Amino acid sequence: MEHFDPEKVFNGHRDRYMEILKPLFFPHPEIQGDVVCYFASLLRMLGIEDKGWDPYAESKSILDDLNRLMKTGIPEEEKTPWRLGLLLYCHIVEMDAPYDVLANLLRYRLGKGYSPSPFYDFLGEKEKKNFAKNGIRTGRKIAIIKELSVEADLKVGDIFEEFYNNKLRNAVQHSDFILEDKEFRSRNGISGVKSFVIDYEKIDVLITKSKAFIAAFFKIEIISRQIWGLEKGKAIPYDDCYKGLLEILVDDRDLLCGFSVHWPNNSQSVYRRTETGIEMINCSLNVKEAGVNLWVDLYARNPGQFSPLVEHDAEPIYAPLENSDIRPSWPK
Repeated sequence: MEHFDPEKVFNGHRDRYMEILKPLFFPHPEIQGDVVCYFASLLRMLGIEDKGWDPYAESKSILDDLNRLMKTGIPEEEKTPWRLGLLLYCHIVEMDAPYDVLANLLRYRLGKGYSPSPFYDFLGEKEKKNFAKNGIRTGRKIAIIKELSVEADLKVGDIFEEFYNNKLRNAVQHSDFILEDKEFRSRNGISGVKSFVIDYEKIDVLITKSKAFIAAFFKIEIISRQIWGLEKGKAIPYDDCYKGLLEILVDDRDLLCGFSVHWPNNSQSVYRRTETGIEMINCSLNVKEAGVNLWVDLYARNPGQFSPLVEHDAEPIYAPLENSDIRPSWPK
């Protein structure tokens, strides 16, 4: 009989989930969408924000802390690892960022634009009326991701079928559970009429697969930002009409952290998200049209054929690339 290797099982699930997520994070070049909406999806584009207001980083730290605690050599007969595992499970399934990123990447693939609230457009009228008060339930987010996945002919939504259990999540979140010797129990209300049990083998599968999902998400997100980071210091043609050049901005690890569109009138449209906050210059979200507005500063009074931003008797002038004196130029 083959020896059970939990790490091998975990790695197998993580790698399988990464393969499912790849088409979202690495879209095919033939997909005709505004690449700025793709970057906005990866970077969870919002408005200007000061340092210390992004819960995503804190969520990752909490998961790291819980993982470390689970590996501190607690005796197997103790229930502490199960309690920590259930807290870990609930934190994973309640995190907003992974759902928002996946929904927006699906929207990008389907030509549905970018939104800081990517699920709202797909709610019913009654749900929209209650949105400001109640937000969107996790189960509803997953249902919308499943619908978009089917429309995109991808299996992304199927991942959640493997580990999301709303009854388990609800019981742990509301402290309505008991860990008995052989099973997880929940009264599921005062009367206990709707009580249920889940054996520890099933609990272990759910926790393992949820950890594998979030590990896959974190890893493929980093890889995609690493790959785009290789394009730093380049000016990529972005807007054929206005002759805008796109520059990839990177953080101190050379990971994609933003973008700058250089316009030929020496202006820029910039978005950057780092640990110190969010910087936005000459750009804004267009929630109504599900996109990102880029402002080009002043138009030419008497434009030539090159661009509406350049006077007919003037040469285009682009702002220097990041940390450089080099001014890019439109390719001939």
